[in-house]
Amino acid sequence: MSRFIESVAREAGALLRERFARPETEGVRYKGEKDPVTEADHASQDLIVRLIREKFPSDRIVAEEDGAESGSGETVWYIDPLDGTTNFLHRFPFFSVSIARVKQGEIVCGVVYNPVTDDCFVAEAGAGAWHNGVKVHVSEEPDPLRSIIATGFACVRSNRVHDTVPFFDSMVREVQGVRRAGSAALDLSFTARGTFGAFYELNLNPWDIAAGILLVKEAGGVVTDFIGGSDMFERKEVVAGGAAMHSYVRGKIGGVARDMGWDLA
Repeated sequence: MSRFIESVAREAGALLRERFARPETEGVRYKGEKDPVTEADHASQDLIVRLIREKFPSDRIVAEEDGAESGSGETVWYIDPLDGTTNFLHRFPFFSVSIARVKQGEIVCGVVYNPVTDDCFVAEAGAGAWHNGVKVHVSEEPDPLRSIIATGFACVRSNRVHDTVPFFDSMVREVQGVRRAGSAALDLSFTARGTFGAFYELNLNPWDIAAGILLVKEAGGVVTDFIGGSDMFERKEVVAGGAAMHSYVRGKIGGVARDMGWDLA
């Protein structure tokens, strides 16, 4: 299964790489104030959906640009055909194809692929996590001063209950560094590899994080929502990393929430 998903991700990635070589100046629209969609998003998604449909015609597909496809099976595919569209538009080579397969509520396989750098992350439940064929493990560094963490700031500007800036402010002075690169799928992948000690973000959708969640778990990490539960999809939030840094980030988030009078529950 992982070989099949990797082959699909690489094929979609080749399409994106070709489009990246000739920047799109037309066919760009906005789903929100700062949330662009390109023809490349749709072309990549059409390709991925077609390849999955050919092999698994009854499976359900949930993809970023068109919502849920038809299908009645218990297996669900979460697809982000271009995670990091803003980066893609601005010629910043940090974007990815993210594909995950979920069976009876459990993520069983996931692939995240950056077609520009050829970084390919693969995880299969019970079989570990891999980066370009090398098995990976989360960072076990317990000291925030020796760790860099990753985050993101939601493109949605309206109707947000919580602002992520106070979370960032509470940590930026205490950790070695904070990175905001613009692709949650890749942020989770590099957390699985141990590059980032932890990753956290709000306002994420299942297709953004499903593959990355499995990568971190299979790399020995901890993945929860902001209150320590497992409702990442429903709550649209995630904290992931090695045990020590995951605990540190969750503690800082909880402290800020209390100081601000926010009820994260």
